[in-house]
Amino acid sequence: MRGFETFAIECHAALQADPRVRAVLVMARGSPGEAERLARTVPRDSRVAGALGALARRDGYFAEQMAYVLSMIPVLARERPHVILFSDWALGGALGRLRALTRARFRLLLCNGAPGPPPYDWTIDHVQQLTPAYYEMALAAGEPPARHTLLPLGVALGAEPPLASEDERAALRASLELPPDRELLLSVAALNTWHKRLDYVIREVAAMDPRPHLVLLGQREDETPAVLELASSLLGAEGCTARTVAPESVSAYYRCADAFALGSLYEASGRVLLEALGHGLPTLCHDSETTRFVTGDHGMRGDLSRPGGLTTLMAAARAHPLSGERRLAQYRYARDTFGWESLLPRYVEMIERCAAA
Repeated sequence: MRGFETFAIECHAALQADPRVRAVLVMARGSPGEAERLARTVPRDSRVAGALGALARRDGYFAEQMAYVLSMIPVLARERPHVILFSDWALGGALGRLRALTRARFRLLLCNGAPGPPPYDWTIDHVQQLTPAYYEMALAAGEPPARHTLLPLGVALGAEPPLASEDERAALRASLELPPDRELLLSVAALNTWHKRLDYVIREVAAMDPRPHLVLLGQREDETPAVLELASSLLGAEGCTARTVAPESVSAYYRCADAFALGSLYEASGRVLLEALGHGLPTLCHDSETTRFVTGDHGMRGDLSRPGGLTTLMAAARAHPLSGERRLAQYRYARDTFGWESLLPRYVEMIERCAAA
């Protein structure tokens, strides 16, 4: 339920449209389809993963990734891939060492969505940098330009703008069991404080007048119970909805929300900002090189490192509601600049360069 997995699913689906690539998605759970394979692992938050991680003096996440690599060995032997595209650093390091042991010939292509600065592991053959800032950082550190491609994350946006009418919004809220008559502020992010700063978002919402109903969608983490406790204490039992939902279910929440907020101060790309823009929402975020690159002329950016930053942006969004024309312009910007139809040829070219390296 993270951006890594959503990107993998969308990229795999997009690559099916180009005959130059035969793309196979390696899944850790579920029922694999025609172009999918299964390599089971232990979930990072399970007791088994925790125990295995402790044996290696690491955590459950590390155990999950190592078990996944072991399960991938028969898949790699059958498929004999030219390139493996991945986002998790631990996974890439393990695959690189497996390649060295088995003398396999696949190339490793890192989608730098964490993001990670240089230097990069010796096992990585090519790095996809998602924003100019990280691309320039890599070159300034002496990384060879041929090892890097500046290419943003693709985002799946439909051919028609997903803008809902008032009746549709009311029906969606009823089906999702959300308040029918309150302003909805949506945040799609991992339910943590260390990166997504949901504690900041909750405190800012508590200071807003009138106070919107806060909807938090994202993957649960170790900090999630503390996040939910803070929301309950500051916003009340009816002031916040927090859920973890499948990627294909998120669009319904965007379509019935009134505004979107992302509390993090840094992002590799911030694909949720594009999703929010694509749904025609006022998109509130911290002002940084990355968010300026991603949102262009359409996001509402401010200094979210200080108290009152998000509250100020929300007040501005209320004072200047988006017209229908502006909402359509946001959708077209996100689709034409970051949609898969626009970016797919560049992805195929990057994969071909990595394979030929």
